Amino acid sequence: MQTEQDQKPLLGADNNSLVALLAINLVGYVILGLIKVVYYLESLPLEQFYAQIFQPFTLQANWISHPWSLLTYNWVHDGFWILFANMIWLSAFSYTLQTKGANKHIFPIYFYSGIVGAIAFIIIGANQPLMGAGVSVTALVMATMALVPNHKLLSNMAGGIPLWLVGLAYILLQGYAMLDEPIAVDIATLVGGLTGVIYILLLKKGTDLGKWMHQLLHLLNNSLAPKN
Repeated sequence: MQTEQDQKPLLGADNNSLVALLAINLVGYVILGLIKVVYYLESLPLEQFYAQIFQPFTLQANWISHPWSLLTYNWVHDGFWILFANMIWLSAFSYTLQTKGANKHIFPIYFYSGIVGAIAFIIIGANQPLMGAGVSVTALVMATMALVPNHKLLSNMAGGIPLWLVGLAYILLQGYAMLDEPIAVDIATLVGGLTGVIYILLLKKGTDLGKWMHQLLHLLNNSLAPKN
């Protein structure tokens, strides 16, 4: 398995994938919230905000008119507590990946699972939109379980809690939350989760699906670096 050195990046480091994911999700939520406030202050109907601003970034049945939604839906949240819950789970499992030297694989797992989940959603079809980080967070949870199932969380407290047990709790909670969701959303989440497992299994065999992303980022960093 090809991973980084067994050292997690510093909190404010440029290469901290967890901080980057949290920042993008939070900034996106704040920007949409501010635009929503503008609509309210201008006495514009909120239905207009959702139709003009919000919905084009969520994955809909008519996604072909907004193809970018394949890449944006899993960064968009409509509700603080949904965002909060997703970011807590994202932080817990991504931090574990970082401690195991897999920081650079966090973003590729988030990205690939979002795309594959979106494709599954489109194939199944649904009357309701798909949005939020749930698909990609599920992928990170399952990827971490596949990588280090016996890792102990909170190891300083009574010997710690096995990671697989926390992951199982997440899966059960996620399953309960999706009971009222369309089958397409359920399938998209399941397929996204399996994508995370497949990514890790391939990585263990030496196939790094995120390699092109790392090379692209390295190229961009070099091109933007000041020349002497």
